[in-house]
Amino acid sequence: MGKKLIITATILFMITCVIIWNLSVQRIKLFHKNITLVEEITAKNKLKDAESKLFELYKISKRNVAFLGDLIELDLHTSTPLKLTEQKLSHFLDIDHNYFQARLIDSKGMEIIRVDNKDSSVVSKFQYKGHRDYFKKVLTLQKGDVYISNMDLNIENDTIEIPYRPTIRFFTPIHLNKELNGMVGLNLNAKSWLDSFKDQDITFLNSKNEVFYSGEGENLYTTTKTDFTKKDRFGNAFYYQREISLEGNQNWTIYTKPNILSIQQQLAEYKRSTYIAAGVLTVGILLFLSIIYTLYKKNKHINSLNKTIKNRLDERDTLLKEIHHRVKNNLQVISSLLSLQSSFIKDDKIKGLFRYSQYRINSMAIIHEMLYRSKDLSKINYADYTKQLASTLICSMKGGDKEIDLEVDSEELHLNLDTSVPLGLMINEIITNSLKYGFKNIDKGQITIKFEKLKYPNFLMHIGDNGNGFSDKIDFRNTKSLGLKLIHMLTLQLKGNIEKDNTENGTHYIITFQEIEQIS
Repeated sequence: MGKKLIITATILFMITCVIIWNLSVQRIKLFHKNITLVEEITAKNKLKDAESKLFELYKISKRNVAFLGDLIELDLHTSTPLKLTEQKLSHFLDIDHNYFQARLIDSKGMEIIRVDNKDSSVVSKFQYKGHRDYFKKVLTLQKGDVYISNMDLNIENDTIEIPYRPTIRFFTPIHLNKELNGMVGLNLNAKSWLDSFKDQDITFLNSKNEVFYSGEGENLYTTTKTDFTKKDRFGNAFYYQREISLEGNQNWTIYTKPNILSIQQQLAEYKRSTYIAAGVLTVGILLFLSIIYTLYKKNKHINSLNKTIKNRLDERDTLLKEIHHRVKNNLQVISSLLSLQSSFIKDDKIKGLFRYSQYRINSMAIIHEMLYRSKDLSKINYADYTKQLASTLICSMKGGDKEIDLEVDSEELHLNLDTSVPLGLMINEIITNSLKYGFKNIDKGQITIKFEKLKYPNFLMHIGDNGNGFSDKIDFRNTKSLGLKLIHMLTLQLKGNIEKDNTENGTHYIITFQEIEQIS
């Protein structure tokens, strides 16, 4: 047996080790997947926040150019001198330095007003813009629409301005008497937009995939070389990108990359801690199996002792059942002797005393019979006991043809022997009195018994009948009646109290009692 145990333990140890280390590898893979997912979510949230900022800046510029369009339309409608309109545009650029140029272009493409915030002065030399792409597209817009150009470098006199100035142009058409009269535009220094990406690892590409802001160190104003399809050996993307469309005007791209170094550091730390835990667990299992084998040697002796104890407990239960059975039989013998003795007595009063003594003996015999038949030798189901006791008394004293109903209302109630016997004798006396006096010359009535659980070990019992009731001349606490005296004595034995309930018809008692601690 010992050799088989060693072989089994060895096989189990090997299987357990395989499971532990396989689970460790799976946990590492899952951890890597989770931290990569966290980085992906963080990167995508960062891109989403950046997009929200761009949209907010776009909406502000859109409102500004729309405002200037309404302002100039009003000036043209009221024939306001162009000089005054120029001053208004100049004041606007003085207030908001994000814009470096404001222009009014007629419907043929010639600049009429041009204000530059470098010196807040009117440029006298106007340029022809009819060939520019933004001019052609604005001509197709409806009143109130706003055109936004691609982000590119500002061009003056067909030459890229140096130093470089990233520029976005906002234009809206001007209508006079429902006819296109020209357009007003603002040139935004896009640096104010791109500054929102500071301290963030984000790169911005215009619609031509040219780099206008780089968190990757790419060369500005050149076509990006980034391969967005690149993945690592685990299949995770190197870059996360987000396409931005400003109401269909422009399609831009912003992208970032996960913190690969942080992922590698976290993964290395987690691997180290996981492998250490797996090693400790393996050693622990080995020690555990060694202890189990040691305990196995002692287990035989313990099992032998347990078997002996179980046999003795079974013997004890059998003996207790036999004792309860014999006590019940002896009580029945005593009851039978009393019945036999009473058959030689002609005095009905003395006969009655013998009969009531039999009832008292029977109340105890029922308890021992229920204990004998119960699996639990320490307690009985008191609701079942009460029904059996009361039914027996009704049948014995009134016969089966009388309509004396019994109603027992009880929660799940189990009481020990030391409590059951005196309480059973008390119930026996009360029901006997009800049948003897309460239903005297009455063939129909009801006996009610109700138990309530209070705070342990306290209980409450309502018991009574709807019969004739007590005579007003009888003091139930001071009486020569053996039954009532016995009821009071048993109440004291149960550390309780008895009160007569005069609110009900008939005779009713409210009895509080305690479960007596059983001494074994």
